[in-house]
Amino acid sequence: LALATRRLQQARGAQERLLADAAHELRTPLTLMRTTVDLALRKERTAGELAEALRETRTEIDRLTALAGTLLERAELTHGPLERAPVDVRALVEEALGAARGVASERGVTLRVEGPAHLPADLHALSLRRALDNLLSNALRFAPGGSEVAVQLSSPPGRLVLEVRDQGIGIPPQEREAVFEPFHRLDHSGTGTGLGLSLVREVAQRHGGRAYVADGPGPGARLVLELPQGALLA
Repeated sequence: LALATRRLQQARGAQERLLADAAHELRTPLTLMRTTVDLALRKERTAGELAEALRETRTEIDRLTALAGTLLERAELTHGPLERAPVDVRALVEEALGAARGVASERGVTLRVEGPAHLPADLHALSLRRALDNLLSNALRFAPGGSEVAVQLSSPPGRLVLEVRDQGIGIPPQEREAVFEPFHRLDHSGTGTGLGLSLVREVAQRHGGRAYVADGPGPGARLVLELPQGALLA
């Protein structure tokens, strides 16, 4: 009973922190939009100045829309029913890479997949695809032009492992746990929602697995999504 109570308290605390952080993240673009509109209304503005104010407001609206969408997706994928079904993980990775190729091409980054041509598993395909999308988005955010982002699939005894590697600035050891916390941003640039990697960890945990940053030679980051043997089909 004590253990169950402690877990409930931890879960409630985590939920309250998430709500507080979400409120803060929502308040920032709303404040910027109000300031922009107030300045535009304070005195007569030229058509060009009004157009610029509208562009700034539209940017913040897009930011709010992305944040709200990610919050809803996170709630759906981490708290809704998770029904497993047979899926080819290699095909799922190929689909995710195909969706990311437009952004990769714009940034001059090459995408590559390594591992078996087929890797059947029993898992929740939608949530795993969203986790892959977020891992790729994170890698592309830090990958320099002319570099490569690679996804490696493997099935060591008892495990299904998906590793996403980039050749960017890497993740300092002291940040390797924090990057999976909601709204934590490594580059502090304000881009992204800060929820992508927290969703990756939630998806891993709901499959009975884990998500972590691995050590490795060379520059860049190695983010790993590891699922237990039960996710593999015989």
